[in-house]
Amino acid sequence: MRIRLVENEPATTWNLTNPREYGFYSNVNPQVDHPRWSQASERRLGEFFKRKTLMFNGYGEQVAGMYGGMDLKKFH
Repeated sequence: MRIRLVENEPATTWNLTNPREYGFYSNVNPQVDHPRWSQASERRLGEFFKRKTLMFNGYGEQVAGMYGGMDLKKFH
């Protein structure tokens, strides 16, 4: 098996069905809502109550550099 990096995001069932439904960067910025629901809070598996969704899903500085220079409100 090989991994090959590509310049553009490949087509998937999700983005072919409805490209506005869920953008590529949607899940890293909890301040940008999905078109049908808020991403400000989440319920983790095995938990009853919702919690505040953290930027970069809680990975913070570990992954923040991958999004350097991007407007994460625009590129959602």
